[in-house]
Amino acid sequence: MEIQHAEPPAGDDPTEPKDPYYIAYIIHFLLGAGYLVPWNSFITAVDYFHHLYPAKHVSKVFSVAYMVSAVTVLFILTCWSTFFKMKLPAFKSRMNLGYALFVLALMVATVTDWIGNRNELGRGSNFVFVVLVSMVAVTGFAEGLTGGSLVGATGKLPGRYMQAVFAGNASAGVLMDSMELFREGVVLSAVYGLRFWTKMVEKGGSGDAFDVVVGT
Repeated sequence: MEIQHAEPPAGDDPTEPKDPYYIAYIIHFLLGAGYLVPWNSFITAVDYFHHLYPAKHVSKVFSVAYMVSAVTVLFILTCWSTFFKMKLPAFKSRMNLGYALFVLALMVATVTDWIGNRNELGRGSNFVFVVLVSMVAVTGFAEGLTGGSLVGATGKLPGRYMQAVFAGNASAGVLMDSMELFREGVVLSAVYGLRFWTKMVEKGGSGDAFDVVVGT
């Protein structure tokens, strides 16, 4: 009589590291979301930038600046390790540098935009636009550095962690789109509603308030 041994189900590999509280999974999910949120924040706000720079092809310039810098970094990292046979900087150093560049790009873009566009005279300044595009390029550089490093390192781990990284990628777009929908659907409605009721009070409740609000 032949004795058959049942094979353990997939995912029950005894050599696989245990993650009973899904801490490692959550960390990879957040890392995957983190390196795409900055780019999504720039590209989701193109309507705002189109308003500031109506003569510029904002979405095209952003896309070219981002993709060129990201692909350049990936090319450099590939050549560094493959052709030059040089050891790459430590994974921790690459990730820390990448996320530091993300913070820098978002902060510089926000402060420069606030300083350059706080009055009508400075609005649409070419200098501010160049700084903005430069920060988009820095974001692409950081994304190539962190994204390539994270995917490469996660490939050595069990497959569910790669799933967590790409699930984080998808959640980054969903998060920024949800914030944009909230801004357009709730914030702008509240602003126009406030203006409507203000005009109604000023006009003494007359129907002219409708014309004033529509015309502004």
